[in-house]
Amino acid sequence: MGWTTVSGKSVPPIGQGTWKMGASADARQDELSALKKGFDLGLVLVDTAEMYADGGSERLVGEAVSGQRDHVFITTKVWPQNASRAGTIAHLEASLKRLGTDYVDLYLLHWPSKTHPLEESMAGLTDALERGLARYIGVSNFPADLLEEAERLTDHRIFANQVSYSLMAREPEVALIPYAKTHRVTLMAYSPLSGVVDPALDGSRQDALCNVASRHDVSTTAVALAWVLRSESGPMVTIPKASRVEHVTHNAQALRVRLTDDDVELLDRAFPSAGRDIALERL
Repeated sequence: MGWTTVSGKSVPPIGQGTWKMGASADARQDELSALKKGFDLGLVLVDTAEMYADGGSERLVGEAVSGQRDHVFITTKVWPQNASRAGTIAHLEASLKRLGTDYVDLYLLHWPSKTHPLEESMAGLTDALERGLARYIGVSNFPADLLEEAERLTDHRIFANQVSYSLMAREPEVALIPYAKTHRVTLMAYSPLSGVVDPALDGSRQDALCNVASRHDVSTTAVALAWVLRSESGPMVTIPKASRVEHVTHNAQALRVRLTDDDVELLDRAFPSAGRDIALERL
């Protein structure tokens, strides 16, 4: 993958998502402990956004990385309604204040905007990069054709595109994953466990997950994450939410899982491909 922190620490393909974290004072200590445990286990990529808990997630991340900022890779995102050229910078500066840092490693446009032309948003991201406020730039929730347009609007590399991808949400396989493979764009899979690690999951699918988990002596969570990161996915990282220490521990197990062809075939039969591309949605 080739991602590194400022200190030169390699960034593994499993990170930590923080959607809905930082909203509850009662949960704060558990959330901080989970993030710090993840860093200890090597999960140094942490993803947040200005809209998560109305900035509360960024404040939580800022507290968690205190004292080890250069060893952690922080991603945050600008909300599309704020993503004019000037607004992108202004909102990044507000995010930096909440995070307690003078740069983010990766800054993303959170969603295609119906308020501001893509040219403006990409100009704002380019400004952030050239001013040293972000080390890399990217987008989120972009189908392949819009990602291609975004690439034409900047002289800099689109480092990543963050999209929903899991055994239950396989739409990126139709066009986006093939495009990303040939254009050096890493996909960041969010919600990789949604509907998959779920007591209500269909019995045959549950059986397939448990079968593979038993073969590797890991949790079904680790299997679901390892599937997202299989070689067929191309350049890929994933950012499962981890609000408790035990969640982080299960997530980290996936770093040592190498699914066999038989494993993948079994899971593909239980969770067939979507057969349709991701939909373009503007917010």
